[in-house]
Amino acid sequence: MATEWDLLIAGAGPAGCALAAKSAARGFRVLLLEKSLEPGAGRDWIVDVENSAFEVAGVPFPGGEALWREPERTVMVSPDGEHRFELPPTPLTPVRNGAYVRQLAAWAVKSGACLRTCCNVSRALLEGGKVAGVVIEADGGGETIRADLVADCTGISGTVRRSTPEHWGLSDTAGPRDIVVARREVRRIDVEAAAKAVEEGILPDRLRLDRTGAHGTYSVEAVHLDLEGGFIDILVGIKPSFGIDATDNRFDEILRGWRFVGEKIFGDGGPIPIRRPLDIPAADGLLVLGDSACQVIPAHGSGTASALISADLASETIARAIGERRFDRAALWDYCFRFQTGRGALLAYYDVMRKFADTLDSSDLDELMACKVLTGEEVFSGLVPEPFKPRPLPLVKKLVRGYGSLPLLLGFARTGLKARKVMRHFEKYPERFDRGELADWSRRIPSY
Repeated sequence: MATEWDLLIAGAGPAGCALAAKSAARGFRVLLLEKSLEPGAGRDWIVDVENSAFEVAGVPFPGGEALWREPERTVMVSPDGEHRFELPPTPLTPVRNGAYVRQLAAWAVKSGACLRTCCNVSRALLEGGKVAGVVIEADGGGETIRADLVADCTGISGTVRRSTPEHWGLSDTAGPRDIVVARREVRRIDVEAAAKAVEEGILPDRLRLDRTGAHGTYSVEAVHLDLEGGFIDILVGIKPSFGIDATDNRFDEILRGWRFVGEKIFGDGGPIPIRRPLDIPAADGLLVLGDSACQVIPAHGSGTASALISADLASETIARAIGERRFDRAALWDYCFRFQTGRGALLAYYDVMRKFADTLDSSDLDELMACKVLTGEEVFSGLVPEPFKPRPLPLVKKLVRGYGSLPLLLGFARTGLKARKVMRHFEKYPERFDRGELADWSRRIPSY
């Protein structure tokens, strides 16, 4: 059956908009669907993106209101608040996600993509054992839209992929242990009252304070007050195992404690998947990108850079598939191979580290920071991200200082070895689609 669209993209977030722009620029018929009134209406919060990601992914650098004002320095604080260290300057750009998504959406439309908003994708359209389009709910009714290829960029909901048959291997969900619930808002301040708070030592100006582990090891409270900019940026992230409303309750508690904080300028909240990427982000007629494919940095939950990189890789695979008029999983496999052996391997490395961190408690972090075993060097690696490479002399000093925490040090050492083993396994991801070879690869993923 003839289709009106070469590529249908469900979800106009960073991955969806970048993929639409790149594919439409090649002359393909691209339909981009967004459930909100406009792209960028959801998850309009600040995201920290590696500077290199924009060039690597071949996307425009954030401009105008999308490029947010960054702090002069960042300081990490222990759970008990007694110990702290300053992070080295990190190559990260603070980006207002909503504004940047609108920038990318405008790029997609200018490139020739068709954008439809207020379209709620309800499931995949399955025909002949492949994804042949989607079913949407719009204006109180239902509609079926067919396309040669579908890209699921629907975020953590994974609406399209999760409606495919279980044996396709795409219907995995992220459980409570593999999710963090975050809330991040930029709010106006009473500048005079905030300046007084700075004088009293309550908060510093232009310095971001990151308190880690106060509500479980994988939790964060980050605050950046900017008197000149007239705002305060507040982030709280807590795993749902601490209570479904734990994040909102803590956020509201912070607001009640600082009377100089005013109305919200922008911000949002919601769950983020922090597990390793899906083993198989493609099926016949379907590719999965971004949060839907769990392509998030497990160390801190940022997924924008991964989404942009996956969009670039997917666009090249899609171009070949359309040119060859082949839309089966084998024709789409190059996307899976290139992502998993590159960015995916790095994300898998940090998933191992994240799971080990889940076995610790707040007092362990206090102890590690007190004896200067956990320093800015380790945190920097997770933010960039890159595998941690300890230098010999600093490592010896850490061992001496942390002798009393030897079981913890040994745990970190073993976990580091496991993480590298998992990363190397992802780097050996099957280059071509073969069910037997893929099953063998999945079976041999090192346990952690």
